[in-house]
Amino acid sequence: MALVDMDAFFASIECARNPFLKDKPVAVIGWGRRTAISSANYIAKQFGVKTGMAPQIARKLCPELILVKADFAEYESVSLNIESLVCKYFPVYIRSSIDEFYIDLNVAHPIERLKRLKREIFQTHRITCSIGVAPNPALSKIASEMCKPNGFMVIEKDQVSSFLQGLPVSLVPGVGKKTEEHLKRMKIETVGDLIEFCKDRSSPESIRQIVSSLLSENFDRKEFFKKKPPKSFSHMKTFDFDVSDKNILKHVALYLLYRSYLRMIREGYGAKTVSLIVRYAKYGTFSCSKSLSSWSNDFLSFVEVLEFMLSRGIEETPVRMLGVSLGDVKSMGAIQLHLFRDCEKIMKAIQLNGVEISSKLFLKKVSS
Repeated sequence: MALVDMDAFFASIECARNPFLKDKPVAVIGWGRRTAISSANYIAKQFGVKTGMAPQIARKLCPELILVKADFAEYESVSLNIESLVCKYFPVYIRSSIDEFYIDLNVAHPIERLKRLKREIFQTHRITCSIGVAPNPALSKIASEMCKPNGFMVIEKDQVSSFLQGLPVSLVPGVGKKTEEHLKRMKIETVGDLIEFCKDRSSPESIRQIVSSLLSENFDRKEFFKKKPPKSFSHMKTFDFDVSDKNILKHVALYLLYRSYLRMIREGYGAKTVSLIVRYAKYGTFSCSKSLSSWSNDFLSFVEVLEFMLSRGIEETPVRMLGVSLGDVKSMGAIQLHLFRDCEKIMKAIQLNGVEISSKLFLKKVSS
C-alpha cells in the first residue's frame, strides 16, 4: 500500500499562488486573535518554526517569517481536486486527512501510476507530495515522513526487518514525546530495541500494539479501506468579539455552509438535513434543523434552507458563535468527484448576489 502526503500543504498552496513568497520563509495562521501556526514551508522549518507554535515565538526564531492568513476554502478546493486525481489512478483509497491519502496498490503497474500521480499533482497545482510505499499503513506513514519533501520511498517486504532495526522510536506513529522519553529512560531508542522489549509478555499492551502495526504484513485491506459513513459535515466559527450585524452573520454562515459542502462533496456524499447553531453572547443557544424532501448535493438548495433558518434564528442581539451542519448524509457515488474535478461548478454556484463566498472576504469583515 502507499501513503500520498502533501508537503506543507497550506503553506505550499500559498507559495504556489503568490510568486512573491517564493524562496521566503512562510507560515499560515488562522483568523482569530489567539491563533497558531497551522502550516509552515520548509524554509521556515529550517529556523525551527513548527505547526502549533504561536506566531510571536515563530517570529523570534525567524524574524523574516511571512505570516499568511489561512484561506480554507482554497485548501478544501485543492484537496478535492487532488482526491479526484487519486481516484483517476487508483479505484480503492481512503482519505486520512485533508492532505493525506492511503492507496491500495492492487492494480497493474502501481509504482508507475504513483509516479504519474505525483507528476500530475505538481503540474496541476505546483505543489509537491511525498509518497511512502510499504507492506502496511504504519510503515507507509514512516516512509512518507522520511522522504520529505518531494520524495518517493519504497520499503519491500524483505527489507522490513533490517529497516526497523535502527529506526529511531521517535519516527514511529503513535509514539509521542512523553512515550519517547519514557522509552529512552528504559534504554529503548530504536525499533529494534522496542521489538526485543516486547518479547517480554509483561510489556504494556499499547507498546505491543505499536510493534504489531509495524510488523503486520497481512492486515485486513478490505476493512482498512472501508469508508465509514460520517454522521454529518459541519463547521463552526467562534468570533473574537461579539457580532451583531446580520449581514456579516449571514455571510459567515454561508461560508461555513460552503466549507461543509466541499467536505461532503469531496467524500462523495449528499445530505438531507441542514442545521444551524447560534450561540448568543449574553444568553443561551439557538439551534434548528430543516430537512429537504430527499437527499441532495445541490449547493443552492442548501443555501435556500439556511437563509430561511437565518431569518428565523438571528435576533437583534450579539452573537458569539455560528455553526452550520449538513446531516442525515448518504453516499451519492464516486461520480461526485468527477462532477467537481476542477471545482469550477462549485465556485460559480456560490457567487450569490454578486458576492463570492471566501474566507478572506467574510472574516476580514468580521475582524474589521
